Amino acid sequence: MRRSSRVGAFERLISIIYIYPFRCPRCTHRFRALNWGHRYPHPKGERRDNERVMVRLPARLTAGTETAAAETTDLSVSGCAVRTDARFPPGTEVRFTVQLGAAGRSVEIAEAVVRASHEGRVSLQFVHVGVDEQRQLAEYINAVALPISGGRPARRPRLSIEVVVVAVAGLLVIFLILSMVTHIGSPAR
Repeated sequence: MRRSSRVGAFERLISIIYIYPFRCPRCTHRFRALNWGHRYPHPKGERRDNERVMVRLPARLTAGTETAAAETTDLSVSGCAVRTDARFPPGTEVRFTVQLGAAGRSVEIAEAVVRASHEGRVSLQFVHVGVDEQRQLAEYINAVALPISGGRPARRPRLSIEVVVVAVAGLLVIFLILSMVTHIGSPAR
């Protein structure tokens, strides 16, 4: 699992007690988990929540009436980098189409924004990814970059923060009730 960026004051506060947000690289589900004693510092300058995998896939960028051929060099469910001869300045909105694998399955991202452009390389952030497109990208990335190893031991499931909070609150209520019963049942002096 890859630690996700903390969003808002609540997530910054609970990270003090080792509860951090994570994002599953297989299904892109975002969740919080407690891992007592482990800190997850976010590397300086790294703002991506999804890890990109190295690929070489044919692609096409379309901005308005301009269309350019490209080659995808890295890919995630939230963005990619491509090599292209066309010039797209940062901030340009583009439609991105990539051909996944030899089967020729194409995935079209209707809305992407150029985040950086330098010497024939363009970095894109996907703004709107449809459910089907996200599923296809995740399946491709999982098949190519994240193969499941059969010999890996099963991980024990983690408790969610809500379960931990409810359990602690329940124990406090039980303790208060027992202390009240003990106090009430003791003889008066």
